[in-house]
Amino acid sequence: MSAIWNVSKALRVPLDKKLTRLHEVPHTISFVIRKRQQLDSFNEFPKEKRPPDSIIWDGTSEEIEEWFDKVFDRKKSANDDNIIIDVGEVE
Repeated sequence: MSAIWNVSKALRVPLDKKLTRLHEVPHTISFVIRKRQQLDSFNEFPKEKRPPDSIIWDGTSEEIEEWFDKVFDRKKSANDDNIIIDVGEVE
């Protein structure tokens, strides 16, 4: 519960002082805290690599994963690790 208080204070999300247990925290507040953390982490990327707002707010986690796969070319780079060396060409 102390972590919720610390995060809510840092994000300036007011919580009722009567809350003493995690299950008492309203769902909307916990959603706001998680979404704010997600947005802050996306803002660490260069602007052209950040997902568009439509995906952030209305998309699914799978759509966000697909976005990052496309933008960072993760699937292609995983295959680039397989380097073929012809022993006959080595001097």
